[in-house]
Amino acid sequence: MNAAPSKYSRIGSAAAAQRRAALLLACAALMGSVCAPARADGLEGRCEVRSADLELKDGVYHLNARLDLPLTDAVRRGLAEGVPLSMELDLDIERVRQLLPNSRVAELTQRYHLQYNAVSARYILRNDNSGQQESLGTVDAALEQLSEIHGLPVLDKSLIAADRRYEANVRAKVDYGTVPFSLRVLMFWVNEWHRESDWYTWTLQP
Repeated sequence: MNAAPSKYSRIGSAAAAQRRAALLLACAALMGSVCAPARADGLEGRCEVRSADLELKDGVYHLNARLDLPLTDAVRRGLAEGVPLSMELDLDIERVRQLLPNSRVAELTQRYHLQYNAVSARYILRNDNSGQQESLGTVDAALEQLSEIHGLPVLDKSLIAADRRYEANVRAKVDYGTVPFSLRVLMFWVNEWHRESDWYTWTLQP
């Protein structure tokens, strides 16, 4: 015969249920407080690679690219208040083959981070791969610098054969704000602060 639940077990179950309810309410409040500004001040418009090419200099191919970033006046105000902006630039170079799938020659992800420094009253643009930083006086100057990629070394010439044909592909990804990933995966409106461009492809003929 099974024993009936004791008074203490019923009290324990009720307390556990109350704790779960309180935790859910706390998570909902946190998500609401974090998401509200993202909805109001998120990224708008397309993220697009307008042009790109590889320039050979001193035996190394350097990437030049022009980007359109989905930045509004609200995002500019957010940057001025210290909200960070991050960008990833993905580059993929493949050798074109006729009867077989293309073979990858090089793959690179370049990361940038832009944030206002209230102490120096400057916008700091950091290359996360190299650690190099630039200090810029205005948000427009910082965004212009982020949108123009000049002379980024990506590939040694020795990896490219003169009698082969290659395709280069580049895309950009932009993230705005500091919402933790653990919360982002629960939010169906994640695109409010994330944009990803299509691949921009061109032929590289050594």
